[in-house]
Amino acid sequence: MTDKNNQSPKKRPRRPLFRIPIIGAPLPNGKRFVSMRMKFVAVMLITGLAVLVTALVAIPLSLRLFQEYHTDPERTDQRLDGYARDFAAYVAEEKVASDDTKGVVAWTRRHRSVYLTVFNDADDHFGAAGGELWEGEEQPDMDPFFDELISEDGDTDTSTGTDGNMYIVLFANGMHSIALVDYSLATGTDTIIILGVLISMLVFFVVLLLYYHGQARAIMALSREVETVSSGDLTASIGSDRGDEIGMLACDVDAMRDTILRKMAEEQQAWQANSDLLTSMTHDIRTPLTTLLGYMELLSADSDSLTPEQKEYIRVCTAKAEQIKGLSDKLFLYFWAFNRVEPETELEPVEAGLLLEQLLADYIPAMEAEGIHLETDLSSIVPTDILRIRAESMRRVTDNIFDNLVKYADRGHPVTVTATRADSALTVSFSNTVGRKSDKTSSTRIGVKTCVNMMKTMNGSFETGTEGGIYTATLSLPLFGADGK
Repeated sequence: MTDKNNQSPKKRPRRPLFRIPIIGAPLPNGKRFVSMRMKFVAVMLITGLAVLVTALVAIPLSLRLFQEYHTDPERTDQRLDGYARDFAAYVAEEKVASDDTKGVVAWTRRHRSVYLTVFNDADDHFGAAGGELWEGEEQPDMDPFFDELISEDGDTDTSTGTDGNMYIVLFANGMHSIALVDYSLATGTDTIIILGVLISMLVFFVVLLLYYHGQARAIMALSREVETVSSGDLTASIGSDRGDEIGMLACDVDAMRDTILRKMAEEQQAWQANSDLLTSMTHDIRTPLTTLLGYMELLSADSDSLTPEQKEYIRVCTAKAEQIKGLSDKLFLYFWAFNRVEPETELEPVEAGLLLEQLLADYIPAMEAEGIHLETDLSSIVPTDILRIRAESMRRVTDNIFDNLVKYADRGHPVTVTATRADSALTVSFSNTVGRKSDKTSSTRIGVKTCVNMMKTMNGSFETGTEGGIYTATLSLPLFGADGK
């Protein structure tokens, strides 16, 4: 029989860290889910369709419109007449003869979209186009409109073609005929095709750029919202109106923020319950202990009527009561040091000088009994100086300070208590020379942490430090006017 206790536990299936919902599934922000991959495919299809429309519709339409405009007979005649006048001026200026092939070819270099033929007689002619010379039956690869001017046997056709005209020009050696053919239509067609391809590519890249720009903006917006939350503002919501993975990520991060807020609220409730419990417990313990210690003190005062055995009983009872009181005080100190305490009582205005005089008056006899001499300087305090404090908290802070003096102060040197006013605040410093036994005494610094937390609840501060064998505890509180405001 197999021992059930020895059976290894079944492993739970690992949950995927990021679950992609079904296309069209509703997201927490109310949007329907569409993956970024599908959006990218859709953008590519739309862009491809736009490029296809440009290639199959826009370019042919542009070519047709350009051809209709460019091959208009009136505009063609105007262009050719301009070329003829320019060639005639060139011939006159350069004194070009009708058989000067170099001079004619040089002119065609400047007008590369014109095909020029010079006729010396019916059988003697040559042509030039784009800076190149042709003679006889040789023809360069050119627009077929020249066929309307030159017959298959090379004879001149004086009729005016669609893109060609005949002109009489005065050369250096006399009057001769020339034929001009405008084949700029081919050049313009090539230009339109190249521009169409470039525009298609531009449309493609612009659409891609806009798509990725939108994705980058969404990511940056989400990053800014997450940064706001990470800086400590958990009340700032993280939202997105997108229905893709970015929107789903924003919803998940916002859900995590809500979970953190809920956990913090639950933790705060637990802390508050703990605070109420410890406050009630320390109060309920200290009240009967105070009464018990009072009775023990009364019994000890009438020691003459007590037997030695009764005196021992009273001593033990008093010691145990003091021990319980010390433990409850220590519990209270731990509670203040490690819990976020919100005091229930309001701050009360008191005179700064009167407060310090009363506190020191309570401690001076006990310090003198311990062999510790106090030197005080409260001269900087004026009667109008007002502090806003909680008497119980202030008492516990000074209790902690003087308890440490009893434990660690060197009896051979006085303890100085100095009050100073600066920047609308009252600072009280307690300085003492550290005794030798303090080197062997360990401290958890719970008292210091308690004083720091208590002073914070009164808008003050508490600091300690040791320099040159002098230990200084400094507490600071803001000063108010005579009306406490």
